[in-house]
Amino acid sequence: MPTRRLALASVLAMMAAPAIGSTPSPFLAAIRRARLADAANRQAGADSLAVFGPSGLRPAYWRAYRFGVLAERYSARRALHALTPATADEASALVAYHAERASLTEDPEAARAARRRLRKVFARPGAAPAPPLPAILRPPAPS
Repeated sequence: MPTRRLALASVLAMMAAPAIGSTPSPFLAAIRRARLADAANRQAGADSLAVFGPSGLRPAYWRAYRFGVLAERYSARRALHALTPATADEASALVAYHAERASLTEDPEAARAARRRLRKVFARPGAAPAPPLPAILRPPAPS
């Protein structure tokens, strides 16, 4: 009988694998993998709260499962951050991914970290020009 971790890994692998007949860029595949890993992590957190409550102890099997989900999310983000967007479509997709992450958290620190990450990525040699930032990623106006 497959474990939850094995089932989650196989679902993520099937969803992240490119469709037969089409070959998306590795950059777009990395963004898709990172989005799926982020969604799996959010769902695991929601399930954890629903099953064990906010202050309930988590059993060892659940902690191991959560560490597996976190490891996949970390690996997916590292793979994405290792790539440099070479086309305008890839650059726009990367900005959209970071804007989506910042809007889900609604934390100004997440938007600041996204701006810092994007600045570093678009400063690399061979990177496509940076598209305009969406409103969620723009720095706050000085007061």
